[in-house]
Amino acid sequence: MEKSTDYKSGWLGRWIAARHMALAGYITKIIMIETGLTYKQVRRLYQDIENDGYELERRSRTFRGGATLIHSHTSKIQASLLMQLYRNIGGEDVIRSIDIKALNKAFRMYHAIRKEVPGMKGARWVPFDITDAWCLASELRCGDAMLEQCDNCECTYFTSVNQRTCVECPFCVADKSKAA
Repeated sequence: MEKSTDYKSGWLGRWIAARHMALAGYITKIIMIETGLTYKQVRRLYQDIENDGYELERRSRTFRGGATLIHSHTSKIQASLLMQLYRNIGGEDVIRSIDIKALNKAFRMYHAIRKEVPGMKGARWVPFDITDAWCLASELRCGDAMLEQCDNCECTYFTSVNQRTCVECPFCVADKSKAA
């Protein structure tokens, strides 16, 4: 066992971070990437968590990217909201590396906003899970996605090179469809 007193980079810090991520619903592969733990260690962690009486809420099992996550203007609006919250909380550094604490906080805020906005319910507004949030943040970090500012409405929106929708501002598109 590695001996370290550094909470953030030591073995104990990585184990605690992995536990928090597992309880938040991250998939095994993401926990391994972010903490450096092995598959076997993460499986053991899951057992420990379940033995402690907690229920794991992993909804998805795979990575998804802009091609599958951003398929309509409503999903683009949601991605924009989530990633703008993430950047506001984590600062400009989120473009260079994923900040799990900032991402978790942004994800909780995203869901709180979804609960308060009556129009963000229903089949057209399928919510992102925490794995989806990490995948969007990963695209932002590696340069496959960016936050752009609309010249027309001045809103910031998320756009991915892999998305299956138009590149224009989703807020302006939503506005145009309401007016029609």
